Amino acid sequence: MSVAREAFGSRGNAVTDVAAGDHVAPRFGVQRGEPFWFAMFRVLERHAFALAALVWFPANASLLALCAASYAIRMFGMEAIYHRYFSHRAFKASRPMQLALALAGTQCGLRGPLWWASKHRDHHRYVETKRDPHSPIAHSFWYAYLAWMRAPGNFDTDLDWIPDFARHAELRWLNRFYAIPLYAGAALLFLAGHYGWLGTGVTGVAALLWGFYVPTLLVLHGGGLVATVTHMPKIPGGYRRFETADCSVNRPLLGLLLLGAGWHNNHHRHSASARAGFAWYELDVSYWVLRGLAAMRLIRGLRSQIPADVLTEGGIGKARVASPAP
Repeated sequence: MSVAREAFGSRGNAVTDVAAGDHVAPRFGVQRGEPFWFAMFRVLERHAFALAALVWFPANASLLALCAASYAIRMFGMEAIYHRYFSHRAFKASRPMQLALALAGTQCGLRGPLWWASKHRDHHRYVETKRDPHSPIAHSFWYAYLAWMRAPGNFDTDLDWIPDFARHAELRWLNRFYAIPLYAGAALLFLAGHYGWLGTGVTGVAALLWGFYVPTLLVLHGGGLVATVTHMPKIPGGYRRFETADCSVNRPLLGLLLLGAGWHNNHHRHSASARAGFAWYELDVSYWVLRGLAAMRLIRGLRSQIPADVLTEGGIGKARVASPAP
């Protein structure tokens, strides 16, 4: 019998994972994470080289455009691929496309897809308790913002908590060796700049710094903001549409800058949706791109519809609901 089933968080939202209890049939085991020194090196490396980018190559139009494009791809990797696909299965993909998505997702720089998804499922399962990996309510702000990823107890991936994807050998490999495609992407950026593929004004080193280190640092801090301020309703600039059992809050600025990740109260009310922006004015770039991928038949089964009772509860008229995706 498979150990997988639907576990439910606050307000009955499905989080696809193993049973909520601690006893599961061992199947895949625990995949050991990176050593502590490497985890610390990576966070220091990103900050140091992002600072070097500002010092050695002052921003210009070409470098800012490269940074923005790279950031958008990497943030999409975190929000649409790691979050909506691997954590919540908000759409379906063939096995080759799934691998392609996972490879693209590694460019966010936030470890492997199975590790990220399993930790996020824990966030929903144990929201704002001590077992929530990054709760600013149960832990300190700094721990929830960044330090939790560097805590040795959080390095490993218990594959039996995410058996729906851990059953694929290629995903287990990629989860263990995520740094290979991540830094391969960095090398390609360097070569693109070195050979002039990004324009005559962008050198190899400039492309590496502005196309890799600056955007991966921005994604790292973007993830920290989602983990903290979207669960701190007393901070101005947000609103709670739904009275969820947690303290989740929608933050419009983050919704825009993080490609939809800022609509966190919506997400905690109905986490199975491929949409985080429920109202027409809640811009959700990740969802728009997913609709485009569905239209091209690269993905399928996009969960676009928000249940009528959820819309009514949130005071959102049916006329404002997007039509189903292909």
